[in-house]
Amino acid sequence: MDNHQDIIDRIKATPAIQLPESFTDNVMRRLPDRYPDILLAAASYIYQLYNLALEPDGDRAIGLTRRECSFYFFITGFFYLIIGAILTIGLQGISSGMAAMEWIQLQPHLTIGAAIWLLALGVVLMMDGSAGIKAARYGTLIYVFFAVVNGIFMRNYLQVPFAGVLIIGFVAASSLMGVMLAQAVKKVEMRLV
Repeated sequence: MDNHQDIIDRIKATPAIQLPESFTDNVMRRLPDRYPDILLAAASYIYQLYNLALEPDGDRAIGLTRRECSFYFFITGFFYLIIGAILTIGLQGISSGMAAMEWIQLQPHLTIGAAIWLLALGVVLMMDGSAGIKAARYGTLIYVFFAVVNGIFMRNYLQVPFAGVLIIGFVAASSLMGVMLAQAVKKVEMRLV
């Protein structure tokens, strides 16, 4: 703070400006009456995350820290944990002798397994040295591989209309998540080089 004392003194010496009483009302009137569509807001947020993860700019060009990258793994693992818990609760009351139900009832366990895997990779990534980064990189590739294999096996069990489209969406979303995590690990490597 001592290095910036001259700036602090100038800020303190600047006289306070009296705003008109209607200032807040004028600003609030200029805001739109309703918020944008939730899907548009979600798509915009995902696009911003995509740009941040895949296209570094400015100070981010030097890469991510281990803590930031590990946070990405923790958030993704937490997401899978929530989905796994919801699937477990939702599928408890469903029971059927169909072969498809056996595979569908296995999905909550696979989802919770993916959550534990990603959380473990987040912990491993915090380790010092390149061993943690290598483990996270290969672990992410294993995650993508098993997501694709799960989708391939799911196709054999689901004989419903448009099942292929749903499975492609499932595999594409899981793979995109894995690719984004792999890109984050790559940025950690860039920072360390």
